[in-house]
Amino acid sequence: MNIRIEAAQGGEIHLSPVLPSSRNQLRIPDSICYGAVGPFGHVLLQQLDGEDISIHYNTLYFHEGEQIIYRSEEPAICLQIILNNSYYFDSRHLGKGVLHERGMSFSYTPEIYTTFRCRPNEHYTHLTVYYQKKHLLSFVGSIPGLLPFMAKVSVGQAARLGEYYMTADTNILSVIDNILECTYQGHIRELYVGHLCTELLLLSLVRMVGNSASASGMISEDDTMHVYKAKEVILQDMGHHISLTSLAEYMGLSVYKLNHGFKSIYGIGVTEFLLEARMKRAHQVLSETEMPIGVVARESGYSHPHAFSLAFKKYFGYTPAFVQRSGRVNGNHW
Repeated sequence: MNIRIEAAQGGEIHLSPVLPSSRNQLRIPDSICYGAVGPFGHVLLQQLDGEDISIHYNTLYFHEGEQIIYRSEEPAICLQIILNNSYYFDSRHLGKGVLHERGMSFSYTPEIYTTFRCRPNEHYTHLTVYYQKKHLLSFVGSIPGLLPFMAKVSVGQAARLGEYYMTADTNILSVIDNILECTYQGHIRELYVGHLCTELLLLSLVRMVGNSASASGMISEDDTMHVYKAKEVILQDMGHHISLTSLAEYMGLSVYKLNHGFKSIYGIGVTEFLLEARMKRAHQVLSETEMPIGVVARESGYSHPHAFSLAFKKYFGYTPAFVQRSGRVNGNHW
């Protein structure tokens, strides 16, 4: 997929395969990279390939507010998932909308011409997976709404799947992590990434057609920024008890408005978001280090290791000790 990027004020952003040393730390192994760094900020586009599938992982940062235009003359069946910040966009074929962090959409357009607004001094990250019609055919009989979507695709008519604003759940985010962190090389890598993209497609389609999984997505831009600031407060120190009331007061919002904001953006409330963040961080520490479970429990906000172990098993389906043993077997500690 040949994508061009333009800035409304600065014109076309010319990307180079030669990255500055300051950007190399962001590079995904074995990805095809194109980047640009200048007084405006920086742009980094990374492409990974599976079997007849193309994955684009893009990061952008601008010192000044900008209108960014994505353009391609090629038709696109794509799944897009926002990983950082909110994208207020205007698509030539699909109209205006917004995708917040974890927001996702599945669409077809006969060409790509989408504008989105970047706020100054903020990072934007999104993942887009480009599929072909053949990848959808096996799901047509099982996914409600996919047949009329494919009928529009067959005649070149723009279409979006799903009636509701949808957010990626932990299963979808886990698959994305596996794609971005894949260490295989060569043909094995291509097969593995292709398999993960098929899994990602199935999980996303099932979620998009399930009404019970819908989130509103309706939240003002100012309240959105408050939610993101609250998220940073939560993530900075997950080992201490965080009062929902005190957090809301610190953000200048009511408890209801803060909790509603989290549900609108992430699909879960503040308490569920904190639990998810603690469990994911604990899992990473347990799998990558030899830190005692008691210490991990304390740093995760639990005063007793037993309570932590129960919560961990309820969340993942297995114990912290199992994760540690698996890490040692796989050689993560040696």
